[in-house]
Amino acid sequence: MVKITNFFKGSYTSSFSVKKCTCIFLVLFVCSLVIHAQTTLTGYVLDEKTKEPVTGATIVEQATTNGSSTDADGRFDLKVSGRFPLKLSIRLIGYKDREVIVKNATDPVNIYLTEDINALNEVVVVGYGTQRRKELTGAVASVSKATLEQPATSVNELLGGSIAGLNVSQNSGQPGTGSAIRIRGGNSIYASNEPLYVIDGFIFFSEKNATQAGVGNIDGSLDPLAAINPSDIESIEVLKDVSAKAIYGSRGANGVILVTTKKGKRGGNTIRYQYTIGVDKSAKKLDLLTAKQWLSIQKEYFNDKPSLYYSQEELARFDKGTDWQNAVLQTGISQTHELSVSGGDEKTRYLISGNYTDQKGIILNSGFKRFSGRLNLDKELYQNLKVGLTATVNRSTQDALTTFEGANYNDSPYSHGIANSLTYALYMPPVLSIYNADGSYNYKNPFEYSYLSYYGQAANPVSDLKNSIGQTISTSLLGNFFVEYNILKELKAKVNAGANTDYITQNYFAPPYTALGLNQDIRGMGAIGNRRTDVTQYEFLLSFTKQLNPVHFIDLLAGYTYQNTKTDFSVSKANHLESFDNLGTGNELPPISRKQKASFNSFLGRANYTLLERYNLTATYRADKSSRFSKGHEWGYFPSIGFSWNVNEEEFAKPLFPALSTLKLRLTYGKAGNQEIDFDEYEQYFNTGRYNGAPAYDMKNLGNSDLKWETTTEYNAGIDAGFLNDRFTLTADVYYKKTHDLLLRIPAPLGSGTSEKQIANIGNVINKGFEFTLNAKLVERKNFSWSASANIARNINRITSLGEYDGLTEGNDQEQILRVGESVGSFYGYRFLGVVQSDEDISKLPTIGGRTPQPGDAKFADISSSDGNPDGRVTPESDRVVLGNIQPDFTYGFSSSASYGNFDFYIMLQGSQGNQVYNLLRRYLERPNDSYNMSAALLNSWTEANPSNTIPYLGSTRATELDSRYVEDASFLKLRNVTLGYTIPIKVNSSSAKVRVFASARNLLTITKYKGYDPEVASGVDLGIYPSSKSFMAGVSLTF
Repeated sequence: MVKITNFFKGSYTSSFSVKKCTCIFLVLFVCSLVIHAQTTLTGYVLDEKTKEPVTGATIVEQATTNGSSTDADGRFDLKVSGRFPLKLSIRLIGYKDREVIVKNATDPVNIYLTEDINALNEVVVVGYGTQRRKELTGAVASVSKATLEQPATSVNELLGGSIAGLNVSQNSGQPGTGSAIRIRGGNSIYASNEPLYVIDGFIFFSEKNATQAGVGNIDGSLDPLAAINPSDIESIEVLKDVSAKAIYGSRGANGVILVTTKKGKRGGNTIRYQYTIGVDKSAKKLDLLTAKQWLSIQKEYFNDKPSLYYSQEELARFDKGTDWQNAVLQTGISQTHELSVSGGDEKTRYLISGNYTDQKGIILNSGFKRFSGRLNLDKELYQNLKVGLTATVNRSTQDALTTFEGANYNDSPYSHGIANSLTYALYMPPVLSIYNADGSYNYKNPFEYSYLSYYGQAANPVSDLKNSIGQTISTSLLGNFFVEYNILKELKAKVNAGANTDYITQNYFAPPYTALGLNQDIRGMGAIGNRRTDVTQYEFLLSFTKQLNPVHFIDLLAGYTYQNTKTDFSVSKANHLESFDNLGTGNELPPISRKQKASFNSFLGRANYTLLERYNLTATYRADKSSRFSKGHEWGYFPSIGFSWNVNEEEFAKPLFPALSTLKLRLTYGKAGNQEIDFDEYEQYFNTGRYNGAPAYDMKNLGNSDLKWETTTEYNAGIDAGFLNDRFTLTADVYYKKTHDLLLRIPAPLGSGTSEKQIANIGNVINKGFEFTLNAKLVERKNFSWSASANIARNINRITSLGEYDGLTEGNDQEQILRVGESVGSFYGYRFLGVVQSDEDISKLPTIGGRTPQPGDAKFADISSSDGNPDGRVTPESDRVVLGNIQPDFTYGFSSSASYGNFDFYIMLQGSQGNQVYNLLRRYLERPNDSYNMSAALLNSWTEANPSNTIPYLGSTRATELDSRYVEDASFLKLRNVTLGYTIPIKVNSSSAKVRVFASARNLLTITKYKGYDPEVASGVDLGIYPSSKSFMAGVSLTF
């Protein structure tokens, strides 16, 4: 015993013995030796197949807390205990976990990882989190990595043909214009059918009028997603069924597209620069009459009108004349510069990127420019606390065509098929020259009607395009900040705060010598519109994840979200402009201004439960409150439930299906909603203006305090299967959706004081169909790999109720109809039966317009009168029928990628079958007249010597009606993309680098029967849309 003296309190006997003290000392000494004995182990992690460095792999010494990660060269430096041999664990998503034993630290160790090709082990992004496919119950599809790596100007270019059930149709070939995207058909008629976009967790502001400032007369609109540089995208997931998308509640009915942008990786810095240059040409030109052909028709059928203005010698010299179509088309040159710097360490990851795009259009004075910058930053402040910031700044400028729709004419040229300067060029008589002898523009057109002429001065489409302005400028800033705190190992809290500000300026000017400025009441017109939209979003999320034991796994999520949107816009207009682009020099018209705001509150919850890694159950619930609906109707409730069974994990399945590596069955049910109408549709409001110098008001919206959500009830059953270790994978789904309480626009009641249609909850629509996707890894060798993917989908769309209405016609020519039993977007008109022939008994033909058709006239079907029987008369009231619709019977896509040595190759095809387009432009071009050019098809018109059964006699008074001739089959197969690249690995100061050169072509081939510029017409009515282009690109990418 040792006696220890306390100087203050005397002495006492300690229970510590010398032996115990010695043991403690020795233990501490040995521990200190161990600590000082730690050594650094250096090594490289490589891809087993390609031998390329693997970045971001985690290396941990087992039974210790020692860890590290690989840098851009695949290198790691790991402090280890020094107790050799030791065991390392290496992990990285997309590769199989690996354990290796290291005997010493003398030489660097090389570790090879094998790609994990089991499809169900893939981790995918879902609403408010991530999940392994193995645990999913919903239908979630991902855009392939090979597709995301292709050069593209917009996000939409990456989606077409890539996913079953995702239909992408161009709104226009105008650079910077978006596409119409439908996931499993359209659920609505007047509310939006666009999917919800979520960019890095932020619900993106993408309303259809988001980039319009109320100016009008600008053809098309700027894509709200133009702010996103496709090269910044890491992954795109598409949530298709209700189990996957119900977590987004009232905004999830049309499907959800989750876009995750690239982030920095731990281990060193990476710099990437890419330059791309491209050439665009019109994919097609329409076949029009030459000057000689036009003169021949004028002489034979229209009293030789040109002889009034040209001598016989001048007429004899005409051959092809002026190709006005070719004059307004051009070769577009595009170029893109991209630069990114990324990197990180164990606690910080960052990525900074910048993009500049300049794309000239294939029509004069059209194009698109974009400058964008992005910052992604993640920082681990403490062991349990992480913060992150995503910020994007963008400025996009779109120069578009000016449209003649709504022009202030007594007889608007739009009603005569002249939609814009492109279509006006198609109508220009080929005998007219573009320029005068002195090089000035020719504004003389003796053939022009009064629509586009003023005291002998007519418009010139080339001058119009070069001197008019139809410009949209978007400046946007998107920022999203998060704080994530691990309260416990299993319990995590996350707060997101984001803001998106978008400032739109639209400039529209038409000088007095342009088509829109000619009218004596206008004499030059212009407008400037400004629109600002501010969106703020807050999310408070709490998640709990726990593997209770090898049997049970639970993943719970609860949250509250709030989003507030404020929009204000103002428009200034003037006419009689003395200066081309200065409103102050003209007569100011009454300005227009408006402010709107909307708020959105939500409570959400989701529970995932997995039993024995075989049985998965997902239940979600979301309650949304929207200010777009009046009191008593603000709240909507959207539940869903899903179940899946990993059959391949069952013991009985393995001997029965030895080639089957994956088999999962899925079943889901739930509800989602749609609230995408104007902010204040339920309120009554007036338009303001002036009448005889005094303020005047007219009713714009009657208001409807009973408006409520559109609600879509959905069912889905699916199967995921893999064969031969998932070398071949198959996904199949069948679904049924019913949308009720449609937000439908109906005629205002008589005596209400307005002719504007009003919105109400009336009617139902169903969508049902199936989807198949097949993926194959055809070859996987050391220096050669080849994979392919094919998908096909069919969706049937039907209106099942319109309340008290039998049918509602739509369109400028009432060419579309909403009718129970038909699809949304059905065309309505006469059924064309051919051309009356000379030997036909005309007494048996029904009259049209009170006149009996004569030989050479078009003849139409006499359907019925009020009693249901043919009555010998063809009338709009009784004999128009549904002629087709814009809905495809099925859509499909095929892609394939391959690599051989340093070469890589990619191809994408997209197709649509069974959809129709009303070719209104063709109808006008085939209308015989003495003022405008016409289609070359009229050369095959009916004569006694040429008894055509398709083109009536040119002198016929009813040669072109709204009939089935112009509802065309718009099925197509497009070769969307072909890319060939070559990568050159190089060494720079002992670091790895690579240079990749590539060539790419888009829309190289289109197979279709459609006679217009492009079969992709999202609206279904083609009155001369901006043509699509063939693009040829070449580029170089440098990474080091």
